[in-house]
Amino acid sequence: MPRPAVMLRQVARLTPFERSIPSDLQVSAALVWNSNGWLELSYGLLALAPPGLSTLVLPSPLEDGPQHGHRKDGLWTATCFEAFLALPDQSRYWEINLSPNGDWAVYSFEGYRSGQQPQPLKQDPEIGIQRLHHHLRVDVRLPLAPWWSAGVCPEVNLSAVIDHGEAGLSYWAHRHQAKADFHDRTTFLKG
Repeated sequence: MPRPAVMLRQVARLTPFERSIPSDLQVSAALVWNSNGWLELSYGLLALAPPGLSTLVLPSPLEDGPQHGHRKDGLWTATCFEAFLALPDQSRYWEINLSPNGDWAVYSFEGYRSGQQPQPLKQDPEIGIQRLHHHLRVDVRLPLAPWWSAGVCPEVNLSAVIDHGEAGLSYWAHRHQAKADFHDRTTFLKG
């Protein structure tokens, strides 16, 4: 069976907004948008020094393999991987939240942080997890049809929130402005 054509591919090493984050923690993100209307996202969290990922707060249960998570609000208040998709030259955009335990949410916005609504999907995302002592990988496939127009390349912001327990949350993206704001369209990559 032939693979669908790739309409857009973005790969980024994310950087923390907070300058106090040790350089031995790395976050990467990749996005593939296919002509068949599916979006593929991959996130990697790598701790290069001991004690590995054990200093981070990760949701439970956290198991290897396919996940059967549920739509859930408020995922950004803990460790969460995110993607923002925007229609070029329009104020409308979407936010995708992915928890490392398989829970997820997709929202549509009419404008900057306004008009937020849960975005219905024709089927739940397919989520897979791989976890080692020092590495966590989250892979996701989700359908964009019928709510995304075929052939329209999105503007994209790939980001993550990492929970460091008592040290608080850190905010990761490929680009930051004066504050950590993943909704800021000036930080989006153009398709």
